[in-house]
Amino acid sequence: MKKWHSTLALSASLCALLLACSTKSMDDPQIAEVGKEKIYQSDVDFLKRVSPRPYANPGQEKAALENIIEARLVYQEALALLGVDSAIESRVAGLQDRFLAQVYNDFFIAQNLGYTDKQLQDFFVKNKAALRADSCERASDCREQIARKLYLQEHAEDAERYVKENKQGVITSKVELAFVESKDSALAKKAEADFLARNVPLFNIQGLKRETFSAEPRTGILKIDAVNDLLFGKDSLPVGEIRFVRGPESFVAFKVLLRRAPEFKAEDNLDSLLRSRFVSEHVSLLLNRSDSILNAKYQIRYEPIIQADIQKYYEEHKAEFNGAPIDSVALQIEQKISQGKDLPLDSNYVLVTSNGKPFILERDVKKYQAEIPPRFKDQYPRRRSAIMLVGWKTKALAAVENGLDKSDLFLKTRQTVKMNFYRNMFFEKIAEKGFFVPEDTLRALYDRYGARLYPNRNFEALRGEMGVFASTSDRYFLYEFYKQNPDSELSDLDSIKVLAFPQAARNFSMSVYERYRRSLYQKYPVKVLDSAYLPRPNLFSADELVARADSFHAARNLDGAYITWNRVLALSVDNDSLFSRAVYELAVLDFEREKYKDSDAKLAAFYSVWPNSSQAEKALFSRAFQMREHLKNDSAALALFQKFQQKYPKSELTESVNWLVKDIQSGGKMGEELLQKISEQED
Repeated sequence: MKKWHSTLALSASLCALLLACSTKSMDDPQIAEVGKEKIYQSDVDFLKRVSPRPYANPGQEKAALENIIEARLVYQEALALLGVDSAIESRVAGLQDRFLAQVYNDFFIAQNLGYTDKQLQDFFVKNKAALRADSCERASDCREQIARKLYLQEHAEDAERYVKENKQGVITSKVELAFVESKDSALAKKAEADFLARNVPLFNIQGLKRETFSAEPRTGILKIDAVNDLLFGKDSLPVGEIRFVRGPESFVAFKVLLRRAPEFKAEDNLDSLLRSRFVSEHVSLLLNRSDSILNAKYQIRYEPIIQADIQKYYEEHKAEFNGAPIDSVALQIEQKISQGKDLPLDSNYVLVTSNGKPFILERDVKKYQAEIPPRFKDQYPRRRSAIMLVGWKTKALAAVENGLDKSDLFLKTRQTVKMNFYRNMFFEKIAEKGFFVPEDTLRALYDRYGARLYPNRNFEALRGEMGVFASTSDRYFLYEFYKQNPDSELSDLDSIKVLAFPQAARNFSMSVYERYRRSLYQKYPVKVLDSAYLPRPNLFSADELVARADSFHAARNLDGAYITWNRVLALSVDNDSLFSRAVYELAVLDFEREKYKDSDAKLAAFYSVWPNSSQAEKALFSRAFQMREHLKNDSAALALFQKFQQKYPKSELTESVNWLVKDIQSGGKMGEELLQKISEQED
C-alpha cells in the first residue's frame, strides 16, 4: 500500500525517524562513519531538535546517534537495491514549499522566536561568559534561552512598560461576577431576586454583565467602596454569595461566580517572571497569528467563483433549487463550488491571489488532493485544500525572505523526507521480493498454505506474507498459536501454522525486520570517531540485551524491560533456550504490570511449547494462581491446580496447591476460616 506523505512532510515525528544530509564546517566535526556515509555533530543536534522524546532529553546523544546510524544503513541499502528513483526525486522537488514552511514554523518561529540560527549564534558569542554562567555551553544546547534573551534586549523598553503595567495585577486576587448596575433601583432589585431564585438562567436577567475584577486597580463597580469591601475586604464574600448595594450614583446587584488566587506572590522575583511572560505572549502571538499575519503581508485573497460558473452550476442543478431565481441562490452555489461539489473547474482557474496576482490555481489543488488517500478526500474539499496550500506557500515565501532556503535546517529537513521515501519504497520492495526467500520456496509455501490463509489473493499479492512465513521458525508458530488458544489440544503443525499466521503476522514481520537490521550492521561497518559517543551499545548482542533487560527489571523500569525482552524474542528465534526465557520473562512482566490476561496467555503458551523446561512447573502454578486471585475464574484455576497435582506430585508447592484446591472446592470457606484464626491470634 502506498503511504501518504503529504502532511507528514511537515511532521516533526517523521523527522525523528531518520537523519538528514551531511555537512561539514569548522564548528561541525565528524563524529561517525557508516559505510560511505559520514555523520556530523549537526546531525545529532538536528535530531534532538526535531524529535519528540527521548532524543530531545539531556543525555540521549548516544541514542540519537544510533538512530542516525540505522537510518544511514537503510538508506545505503535502499540505494543499492533501487538506485536513484526518479519518482522519489520528483516528489521531493514538489514538496519544497512544505519543507520551507516547516523550517519557518517549527524552527524559525517556535524555537527561535523569529531569529535565524546565525543571529542566535552571534548573540551567544558576544555574551558567552554570561550564558555559560547559566550552564549554556553551546548555542545549540540552549537556543530558546538565547532567543528569549535576545528578544528582551531588543525590546527592553516594551518589556519594562509591560512589567510596570502588570506588576500589581499579578499579585492580587481576582473575582468573576455576574452583576447588574443601574440607576434604577427596581431593575437592580429585580436582578437580586432573580439571582436568589437560582432557577433563572443568567442570560435571562435583564441588563446582566459578566466580568472579572482585580483588587487593583479599582475599576467599574469596584469604585463603589461597599462593593470593593465585600469582594476584597477582610471578610470577602465566598463563591455563590449574592448582594444588593446602593452606590453614590447607582445600584448594583451581583453574584460571585469564581475566585482566582494571585498568579505570583509579592516576594517572587516579579520583574523576571513578568519579562518571561512578556516573551511567552510574543511567542504565542507568533504561533497563533502566523497565518493571518502572513496573509495580510502578502495580500492573500480567496477569489469568488465567477458568474459564468455559477450560472453553469445553476443550469445543471435546477431541480435542486425548486425554481428559486439564480440571484437568490448564487451565494449558496458559490459555497458548493468552493467545497468542490459537482462542478470541475479549468486547471488554470485562479482560486487565490497574492498582491493581485495568481497564487493558487485549480491544478495545484487537484495535485494536492491526488496525494490524499480516498478515505480522507472528503475532508479536504477545494477551499480547505486551497487554505492548506496557502499556509505552506506563504510560510515558504517568509522563509526565503529570511534566508532559510540556504540554511542547513532546510537541507536536512528535505534530505530527511527524501531518505524516508527511499526507506518506505525499499521495505515495500523487499516485501515484494519475499524478503529474499528463494522463488521456489515461496511458490511451494503458497501452493501449500496460500489458499488456506488468504483464499482471495494470488501468489504475487502474497509474496511478502510468504517470505515472512518462510522466515518464521516452527517454535514461533507454536508459541503464537498457544498464546491465542490457551489449553488447545491441537498438535498438527500445518493446522497450527494456518490458524496462527493471520493474527500473528505482525509479530512475525517484526522479527524478520529485526534480524534483517542485524544483517545490515554486519554488512556496513560503523566507525565512531568521537569518544564522547563511546562505548557504543551492541543492539544485537544477546548477552547485552539480556543484561539490559535484567537491569531495567531490577530498577523497576518494567516498560523498559518489556521492550528489551521483546527485542530478545524477535532476535532469538533460532536459540531455543533464549527464546523460551524471553517468553517467560514477558509473562512475568505482564503479571507485574497487572496485565493478567496477557500474562495468562503467555504462560499457557510457555507450558504448551516447553512442558519439560525447568520453569514449566512454576509457569503452571503461576497461571493457576493468577487465574484464581486476579482473573477470578475459580473453575479454570481448579482445573489447572489439579493438572499441577498430577504432573508434579513431589513438588515443593504441592502442599500449597492441595490447600488451594480444597479451598476452591469449599467455596472459599477454608480461606475465610484461616483469616479468622489469624485475626483471633493477632487480637
